[in-house]
Amino acid sequence: MTSRTADGTARDRLRWWDGRLLATWIAVNAAAYIIIVAGGIVLETVASSVTRSLAEQHRVLGVLVVAVLGAGLHGVVLGRWQWRLLVTRMPTLTRRQWVTATFVPALIVWLLAIAPEAVDILAQGGDTLAVFKNGFVQALVLGPLIGLSQATALRADTTRWMWWFAANVTTYLVGAAAYEFGRFLLAGFAPGSWITPAFPLLGFLIHGMWMLWVTAPEATASGRRTDLRPA
Repeated sequence: MTSRTADGTARDRLRWWDGRLLATWIAVNAAAYIIIVAGGIVLETVASSVTRSLAEQHRVLGVLVVAVLGAGLHGVVLGRWQWRLLVTRMPTLTRRQWVTATFVPALIVWLLAIAPEAVDILAQGGDTLAVFKNGFVQALVLGPLIGLSQATALRADTTRWMWWFAANVTTYLVGAAAYEFGRFLLAGFAPGSWITPAFPLLGFLIHGMWMLWVTAPEATASGRRTDLRPA
């Protein structure tokens, strides 16, 4: 009986599913989504004259400023928040590792894809809200480049670290398909206000489920050490 109980306890300890952690992961990414979008609005409204003047007269500097701002929010804000969740399963993962692995690829994506478009729109006096919303989804969760960088940061902490890249690619493909489907719906009729946040949340959900599996106790260094302790 004792052996069976010990086996059951071990199986319970090694379960990968954690509904509370998944819900927190979704909430953290959703909060970061709001902050990034709010940052775009502040950039456009509060400092509109300065940013538009910068965009018109010094485009390269404007691109750099916007890219550093966006990537900084990704790396410093979201990276720290995600790290606080990941460290509950991987105590040896350092904050510096994760923040750097998030910031560097995000900066590349912002420099090459997001910031130039935002600066051009600012120079024309247009609305950058859509750029920041789409850019967040592209660079935060759905970017394979960030997935590869973050996977490398997990090498010492989980045997499933390579699957983190697969998680980002999968989420990217599903998110892209959902985005195109959403555009089709929006073009066909006027949906409710729930449609716009529904598609990013779908990406956060898929990525969160991958996160649970990659960081499962049986795959992490701390989980394997616990499993090897004598009963």
